[in-house]
Amino acid sequence: MTMIAYRTVQSMAVEARGIVDETIRFHAVFVNPAKQVKKGLFVPLENGAETLKTAIEHGAIASFWRLGEPLPRYIPNQFPIFFVPSPLEAAAALFERYLEQDRAEGVQFFFALPEDSPLAGEAVRRRLAELEKRWLDARPFKGCDDACQNK
Repeated sequence: MTMIAYRTVQSMAVEARGIVDETIRFHAVFVNPAKQVKKGLFVPLENGAETLKTAIEHGAIASFWRLGEPLPRYIPNQFPIFFVPSPLEAAAALFERYLEQDRAEGVQFFFALPEDSPLAGEAVRRRLAELEKRWLDARPFKGCDDACQNK
């Protein structure tokens, strides 16, 4: 499998809107709207209506979205939105599925925020740090064969 498939992300959602395209593949999952990514799935933490526009400008091609939270008017009708109770926990579940099953080459998870970012409180920052550490621990070492990856 290459990248994260649309169908995999859709399976995390209670409902979805926008284009349904089984050929869409996500190269990145990210929480920092200012992070430049290629074909990214954005995970809004706070102020989703404000941060999604920035995320789209930086490479988001779809987004998780908190159930019941109004969508901004600027979102194109075709832009995939996946409605979930908690965008961060949906991203965490997607990450766990990736670790257990997919392990697609080239996929990146970006759970880090700048220290001065107002987008997350202390509990969310702790959860992000936990996910970021798990991501860094799970990644294979560059230039390393299987023998040295366990060091």
